Amino acid sequence: GNMSLTPPACLAAQKATHKHLAEIYDRIESAASNKLWHQATIGLEELVKDPVFQTEGNKDLLTLYREFLADQPSSSAWTGYASKMNAVKHASLAIVVSKQNGDTPEGIDAAISFLEEVGAKLTAEKEATLLIRMEVARRTLQKGKVDDAKTQVEECEAILSDFQEVDASVNSAFYLVSSLLHKTLGNAGDFYKSSLLYLAYTPLDTLTETQRQALAFDLGLAALCGDKIYQFGELLLHPILESLKGTAGEWLIAMLTAFNTGNITAFEEVSTKHAAAINEQPALVGNTQALREKIRIFALMEHLRDMPADSRTVLFSSIAARTSLPEEEVELLLMKSLSLGLVKGSISGVDTTFSVSWVQPRVMDRESVGKQLSKLQDWMDKVQRTSVFLANETPEILA
Repeated sequence: GNMSLTPPACLAAQKATHKHLAEIYDRIESAASNKLWHQATIGLEELVKDPVFQTEGNKDLLTLYREFLADQPSSSAWTGYASKMNAVKHASLAIVVSKQNGDTPEGIDAAISFLEEVGAKLTAEKEATLLIRMEVARRTLQKGKVDDAKTQVEECEAILSDFQEVDASVNSAFYLVSSLLHKTLGNAGDFYKSSLLYLAYTPLDTLTETQRQALAFDLGLAALCGDKIYQFGELLLHPILESLKGTAGEWLIAMLTAFNTGNITAFEEVSTKHAAAINEQPALVGNTQALREKIRIFALMEHLRDMPADSRTVLFSSIAARTSLPEEEVELLLMKSLSLGLVKGSISGVDTTFSVSWVQPRVMDRESVGKQLSKLQDWMDKVQRTSVFLANETPEILA
């Protein structure tokens, strides 16, 4: 009937322990006793964010889940309300709760079995099931079972591709696990892509400062080392890089900027000034030669982008100067850039020139938008002058 319910004793017991959260516990208790499940859930979502539950060995959320949230037999004094919850919210809460099992091998196994138990009740709900399965994949990867985790991620990807639209939290979880998998496998390019997609679906304020710094640093390294990444614009425009300012990893921003502008002098300066920090990064130490080649490709692209729109033939000697290469190595640089699909055009070995028809755009940051506009303006002025000239000379051509 309309009798109010009596929530389990664990709420009052925890409220007494965590006095700073008393107000939230009261709200949860009052909502639950009046069967206002949505309000109770909002209270829980707020509660679980408190750092006290992240302290080593705290198991309060696990207790809360088992005694308060989980459905109990109908004969019980309190029957729980998990089945009345929105499934995605249920899965998301269960994932936060599962983290209280910790990161020891036993903790990881306990978390996986807890998640599988929750997942078994949510099988009819595709998005919620995906969230649970992706957290299981993350834990599997944490165990060092890379092949199993890879299979799990691929299965999730197959399910995900059937959706027209999906909750942002599901995309966020998928790209997080993918990026962790690619990081473990050492695929810089795939890690870079997955991580940027993860950030596209994840509000930055949901990451701690430490998580932001670690991800920004990993993304920067991946951008430098990824053998197919010749566009840093997306990363340089992303606010996550700000988290490196004032930290030991700040040099990475200077390095990425040097690449993005094809500034070889700046690259050499950063390399010299921060040699000690760079030498701590095995990925960079083993890649010195590749980085030198890569920045020259960036310099070439910048040089070609700076050409006026109507004079698209460049002398090898001018490319050599811009890329700090001997002139006889220019042709090789052009061939590599052509084969990577970064520029299109034709080489004339006889005249030692390159006719450029297209250059991969860098993602437009504010400064290069300005550059582009002034180039466009020049071009428009020329077109304007030409058409005025043509109109005066030969009216019938333009008729």
